[in-house]
Amino acid sequence: MHFNRLEHLHLSYPLKKLKEGIYSLYLAHSIKGFVASLIGFFIPIFLYKTGFSLTEILFFYGIKEFFIILFSILAGGIGNKLGLKHTMIASLPLFLLYLIGIIFLKYNPSLFYLYTLSIISAFASALYWVPMHSLFARFSSNKKGDSQVGTLMSLQSLSTMIAPLLGGFISLKFGFELLFVLATIILIIPIVILLNSKDIQPHINFSIKDLTKFFKKHQQHFLSIMLDSFSSFAETILWPLFVFLILKDTMSVGTVGSLIGVGTILFTMLLSKIIAKHNYFLIVKISSFMLATTWILKFFTTKQFSIFAISLFASLFAIMFSIPIASHTYKIAKNSKNTDEFIVFKQILSHSGVMLAVFASLFLVMKINLSFLLAGVSYLLIILL
Repeated sequence: MHFNRLEHLHLSYPLKKLKEGIYSLYLAHSIKGFVASLIGFFIPIFLYKTGFSLTEILFFYGIKEFFIILFSILAGGIGNKLGLKHTMIASLPLFLLYLIGIIFLKYNPSLFYLYTLSIISAFASALYWVPMHSLFARFSSNKKGDSQVGTLMSLQSLSTMIAPLLGGFISLKFGFELLFVLATIILIIPIVILLNSKDIQPHINFSIKDLTKFFKKHQQHFLSIMLDSFSSFAETILWPLFVFLILKDTMSVGTVGSLIGVGTILFTMLLSKIIAKHNYFLIVKISSFMLATTWILKFFTTKQFSIFAISLFASLFAIMFSIPIASHTYKIAKNSKNTDEFIVFKQILSHSGVMLAVFASLFLVMKINLSFLLAGVSYLLIILL
């Protein structure tokens, strides 16, 4: 259904706003975030229950991160040809293919099939995140950047607040297959939203010279992004898997995910206003210290209540860290003559940090919670930058 047909229903103003760049991003990204939260916490658990070892699961994510780095450069070239929003749209059918492939993994649990799905997921991720960040950098305001990043995170948190708990309930009562089918159906919605909004044609010309220039100029910022990405792997993959192995319950994993969403939605908008009035570096260092503390506490956490409590508090400090980092990233990108090249470079460094986390986890596979201490150390290093 097209916008001009819906205008007869007196919805022309909100639909006109939706056609504007930043509003279509808000909505499409929040729905994509809902799907990611609906299944993301449970994919490593699904792979484990399918019969793959922890080492094989970690290799799955290591391969994914490696190819995301390669495909991020390719995504820039595709964006030149298709436009940024159409590149985002192209990522969603690939993500659908990945989800369908996960559904059938149970019937063909081979490593070749598993790692093929990992590469498909990597391509979908690169095609989505490179143009998404580039578009948000263009549409965001230098003056309202913190609040706009807060709005983006709040809307995503609102859409994902119930998703992990719902995912846990569906997987427990009806199986993982139905969960993935439901996610596949919902993912069609952002495709429709993005198709009905204007596109932007970038001119990405990536070079090693640009890489060196960006890194020298923003070395502290990029190192902070890499170290944070190192810890994000522990947050999104290792922590849910650890909770499942300790509590033996997918509903508990879903509860942890939803608590993260609750903590995020309650404090994102408040924090975005506070952060806008204070020094960027000071907020990053304070939140880094608090995140380091929570990760060290996670190392000693084994009881259900403490797992839930630490997950909630960790989400608050993560938002306190993420808003200024994201706002600063978008401001640098927006004010750069090479916005898209900057975003591609940021993606390469970010996923390089995740790759380092995967390799570290492979060495600690028999004692997975030791990775939590490394995550804490990464935030302590940010304080020293």
